[in-house]
Amino acid sequence: MHFCIQFHDWFYQETVASVDPAGAAARRRKPRDQRRPPSAPTTPSTPQRLSTEQLAQALRSHVLSPKRMWTLGYPLEIEPNSTKAVVYINPPPRPRPMTTWDVNAPEFVPGSQGDSGRGSLGSTPRSDSDEEADAVEHLCVRCDKMFRMTRDGEYVKEETCLYHWGRVSSDSRYACCKSMLGSRGCSVARSHVWSGTRPGMNGPLEGYVRARSPRGGVYAIDTEMCYTTAGLELASIAVIAADGRLVYRSLVKPSSPVVDHNTRFSGIRPRDLARATKTLRDVQNDILGFVGTDTILIGHALENDLRALKLLHSAVVDTCALYPHARGFPMRRSLRALSEELLGRTVQRGSNGHSPLEDARAAMDLVLLKVQQEQANRVHSISYQLPILQPYDPLVSSA
Repeated sequence: MHFCIQFHDWFYQETVASVDPAGAAARRRKPRDQRRPPSAPTTPSTPQRLSTEQLAQALRSHVLSPKRMWTLGYPLEIEPNSTKAVVYINPPPRPRPMTTWDVNAPEFVPGSQGDSGRGSLGSTPRSDSDEEADAVEHLCVRCDKMFRMTRDGEYVKEETCLYHWGRVSSDSRYACCKSMLGSRGCSVARSHVWSGTRPGMNGPLEGYVRARSPRGGVYAIDTEMCYTTAGLELASIAVIAADGRLVYRSLVKPSSPVVDHNTRFSGIRPRDLARATKTLRDVQNDILGFVGTDTILIGHALENDLRALKLLHSAVVDTCALYPHARGFPMRRSLRALSEELLGRTVQRGSNGHSPLEDARAAMDLVLLKVQQEQANRVHSISYQLPILQPYDPLVSSA
């Protein structure tokens, strides 16, 4: 009788399963949320620290070549042992609205419609009228409009600048106000600004310095700049060592009158520069006190920092080159995006501006992460390397 009851139960379960297999399988399974614990949120991580010697050795293959530095816009010496530099600005393509140009319009400037100038561009070649009026035309890096200044740094015409401070997203909208590309600017500034350089060849540029003897070391550098009548000038700098230790930090007093402190991005306010005592020359002397010819300098878009410092240096590692954009050069990934994706860290958020100390540490950690990944890949490839198979030899096999 006991056997008949068991057989009856088994036969009933199999019959139900054959009629409704999905329902039977569901009854045998546990709910998904009971079988797998919820994933923990991503937490900020700091890559493992290396000694200065280990890091320097690991970065030898990532030091930019002179040709690569030239392409990226780094300042290079115009001749050996010279204080003059030359810079080639190769502007990246930028999305622009469709525009119909009227060559008879008074505001038309030949050759200017292909240069957007936002971010790291600047002046255009002088025309005959500029020579007569002793004024130079510049391209505003915020609104892409031409304006004129005298050689003494005075505006020929006072004019407000209407611009969008946000980048253009993939759907052709500005990040600052979500307006479509080509719409009227959402921000207003008292005047136009320029960066101090122009597309193409720039130079010879005076006032550059370089190290003369080896000192070793690996440092990450980040600077913040403000707009002056002479273009972008150094306003703040931070330098950290390979172990994350702060090595140098200072506010810098620009040599030309400040037009815009660029607080949204630089974090510099008028009260900051009011208490700045060091000049660019002072900072250069301080930097050369611990940076030598063999010192490796790390940064994100480091060419901008070296141009602001007016420093010639050949041993540089750029996180823009370590983590290239998926669409290739000249597109670049931002430090903020790299930090969020790879380090789980938020930088450059809010309206208080960037912190050079925070950005320098992010660049150093991105480099350490790359080195750590390369070392792990080498260990993995060695441990999983298959033995080399020898050809079959009857004499050896019989022996």
